[in-house]
Formats: sequence, C-alpha cells, structure tokens
Amino acid sequence: MQHPVCPSCKSDQVEAFFRIDNAPVYSLVTVSSKEEALAVPRKDIELGFCNHCGFVFNRLFDTSIDYFAMGYEDQQGFSKTFMQYLARISENLIKKYNLANKTLLEIGCGKGDFINLLNESAGGKGIGVDPAYVDGRLNNPNLTFYKELYSAKHGKLGADFICCRHTLEHIFHTEEFLINIRDSLVSEKKPVVFLEVPQISQILKTHAFWDIYYEHCSYFSAGSLGRLFRRTGYEVLDMKLDYSDLYLLVEAVPSDAPPEDKFVIEKAVQEEKENVLKFRESISVQLEEWRTRLKKMKDTAEKVVIWGGGSKSVGFLTSFADLELIEYVVDINPNMENNFIPGIGSQYVQPQFLHEYRPDTVIIMNGVYKEEITKTINGMGLDPFIYAL
Repeated sequence: MQHPVCPSCKSDQVEAFFRIDNAPVYSLVTVSSKEEALAVPRKDIELGFCNHCGFVFNRLFDTSIDYFAMGYEDQQGFSKTFMQYLARISENLIKKYNLANKTLLEIGCGKGDFINLLNESAGGKGIGVDPAYVDGRLNNPNLTFYKELYSAKHGKLGADFICCRHTLEHIFHTEEFLINIRDSLVSEKKPVVFLEVPQISQILKTHAFWDIYYEHCSYFSAGSLGRLFRRTGYEVLDMKLDYSDLYLLVEAVPSDAPPEDKFVIEKAVQEEKENVLKFRESISVQLEEWRTRLKKMKDTAEKVVIWGGGSKSVGFLTSFADLELIEYVVDINPNMENNFIPGIGSQYVQPQFLHEYRPDTVIIMNGVYKEEITKTINGMGLDPFIYAL
C-alpha cells in the first residue's frame, strides 16, 4: 500500500526522504508475553514530504488496521513534570477563553487525565470521546465518556470548547478529520478548538529518529498545520511551541472566511523542505553513532535499560533490536508493569526494579524528564551513566 497523494492538501507533489523497515505496527498496546510481543505485525515506514503544503506523512501507512484491537495504554499522568505542564496549559485556556462552568469536550481523551483536570479547574461538565478509554480509572461525576470515535453526534452535545491532544498525528486523513469536526458543530456555536501535536521541525532538527514510529502517520510543522486549519475553515487564533519545543499548540475557531495572517513560527514550504533535506543527509550519522555506542555496551556486557516506555522506546529500539542488548524498559505507569514492548520483546518494569538490577547505563527517552528521573535513580543509591534524548 502506497499513498501517492498528500492527505492534507491532496497534492501529488510528494517525495520520500526517510525509511524504516519492519517497524512494529503497535507501540502502546499492552502485551502480556514476550512471544506475543514478538509476534506483533511489522510494516515499513516511508516518510514523504509534500512540496505543496509542507506536510510530512507515512506514505506506506495501512489504514485498514484496527489500532485499538489489542488495547491501548497511553496514560502519562503518573509523572509530576507532565502533570505540571497539563495544569499550566489548562489554567491558561480556562482564563483565556472564560471556560468556567462551561461544557468542555476532548476528542481522543485517552484515559481522561486532561479532561478531568480541565473539569476540576473549570467546573461545569466534561465530555471525553475515545475508543481506548478504560472505565474505572476516574471518579468524577461531572464527566461523561463515549468509548467510540468522534462523529457528528458528538458535535450536537453543545460543547463550548473542544480540545484534541496528541490524536491528530495518529490520523491519516487529516483534512477530512478537521472538516468533520467543523461540520459536526451546531450552527449557533463556534467553540474554540484547541489542538496539540508533536512538531516535526524539532524531530528533524535533533535527528530524533525515536519519534518516528508506525502509529504516528502524520507529522506537522507550524506551517503545515496552520495551512491545514485555514484550508478546512478555521481562523487560527494562536499558535505556539511548548514543552521544550516538542509540542505544537493551536487555538482556532470555525470560520467561513479565515484570515490568512501567519504566526512567526509558521515557515514557508521551501524552508521546511530545507530542514527535510538536512535530515536526510545526516540522519545516517546519528543512527550509526548510536549503533556503535550500543554495540560497545554489549561487547563489554553492560547492563542497559531504557527509561520511558511507549512509542519513543519502540521507535528507538526498532533500529537496534538485532543487538538484543536491552532487556528492560522502565515506566512509572503501573498499568505497563510486566508487559512487553510490541515487536521488540523487552519487558516493562517499575523504577524500584533497578534497585536490585543495578544498571550501568540508563537511556532516558525524553530529556524533559531528566531531572525528575535522575532524582529517582539517585534516591535508590544508584549512579549509572545517563543519556537523555
């Protein structure tokens, strides 16, 4: 399966620039045995750049797969650092758009951490829509959850504010998705739509190959996302980077005639292409450096663990699974414990496991958490060498 046309603007001016072979198609599923983990299907990734709108997407993405079939564990709310970030952006949105005692709706709510936080701070009513929601993790009578994909019926629930965090990157038909949200809304309301995604410009700049994995089929820069919003009938109210520039945040409202005013962080398509070309020229160096480093660790029988499960660990380990070096991946989410990394076979463990295991090296998958994780490691009387990606 190859998609020759850009799903964001329908242009056929698409060229490939990076490929990963045999990537696990799942990264956030809970797999209870190593055998089951190794049996997870694999498919190739081929990133394409649209020369018309600047959108980056996996041209080989299989849209027929049910990515929720095996369960989906994406809860990040166990990190103090992460929850401080969510609290900050939620308070800002509540004040900025006067959301107190309003009806707030989240598309792709996961296990409900963000909509719960919004509701607890703003009051009113909260609605979460996500087929991967798990009953029983929250006890908030002001929340209602729909374990299904977003559709026109949810637009009729009368939300005053709609948020969608880290969902659009999982959706291949991006243009249709934003149009469906706009068209689903009742005519008398024009709620603010807040959207947050990883931003591809930072991935390209830092050669972060671990942030490229199968479940993420869509990759946005500020420019490509701004163009998509305006083209699908939204006025972009604000656009910024946050969380050490890892995340791209957009606030918009439906509009019949959206203004074309651009934000400073929106770059022209040609400038975005230059970043793609630089990445293509130099990514092999980054991959080879890590392969050499990990092989040396294996040759000297070092104990190496990854800290931070989920997609980033799958993205990282996919390129080096043949070395069979890393047996354990630490994650503070207790729902991951004793499960196995899809397609790789490494086992999830809780931090206290390291007290007995005593690793020589810890690779932190997201440098934002370095201080928090290092404090935990040192608190166990351990002093391994730490790499923070």
